[in-house]
Amino acid sequence: MPPKGTLAVVATPIGNLEDLSPRAAAALRRASAIYCEDTRVTAKLAARFALSAPRISCHAHNEGSRVAEVLARLGRGEEVAIVSDAGTPAFSDPGERIVAAAAAAGFPVVTVPGPSAAAAALSISGLPAVPHVFLGFPPPRSGARREFFGRYRDRPETLVWFEAPHRLVASLSDAASALGSRPAVVARELTKIHEETVRGDLAELRLRFAGRESVRGECVVVAGGAPAAKSAATPDVEATIGAFEGRGMTAREVARAVARETGVSSREVYRRLLERKR
Repeated sequence: MPPKGTLAVVATPIGNLEDLSPRAAAALRRASAIYCEDTRVTAKLAARFALSAPRISCHAHNEGSRVAEVLARLGRGEEVAIVSDAGTPAFSDPGERIVAAAAAAGFPVVTVPGPSAAAAALSISGLPAVPHVFLGFPPPRSGARREFFGRYRDRPETLVWFEAPHRLVASLSDAASALGSRPAVVARELTKIHEETVRGDLAELRLRFAGRESVRGECVVVAGGAPAAKSAATPDVEATIGAFEGRGMTAREVARAVARETGVSSREVYRRLLERKR
């Protein structure tokens, strides 16, 4: 039987290069090839930790075309590493397709864990870390983003998402509109020289960042979950919908009436009405 190679999913620092673990450095030195989200970013790690393996680009737009190449290397018994620019591959970064293909082909897939921006932000947020829901990156356009946040309005878990600096103010505005008043934290430039943690209500945070000339660095937003009285599990909402449905009102009229009675947004009530009809 030909030797089987191993795919190592290696977490890399989210800012401070000194956070690369000794085990991660050893795994990257052993690898015959390192598949990188951006070879230029990984070049900094290579220079700091003397990594000599060839660096091959593997990003969101070409990951699918790399699958066969990675499987061929594994089939020859090579040890292959995959990294993202920061944090863990496949966690809002490329890597999922290669991992799935390697596992399906029967090759060992091992994790070399390390820094996580979501976990780091949660740990300093002062909000409940368990349970939480990780949302990844919200959609870039405002309408889709409001709808996206609206789906989580009634979730009681702490919400965590990533945001690009140039969209932070607009994203906080849409989050405040869709989620309502929530305690929140924006963790910016985590582990870097200009690391910053800003706390406040979602709307307040929007005003504070809007007042800045610019926002730099990747951001993690942590927001409190829905108050228990407005949880999606509250039975009164469904009962109130049922009470209004038989009155000859349109769906939008029902949505507005139920919203007034329960405090749940009319958009959320309308969504539930459509689900009931389906």
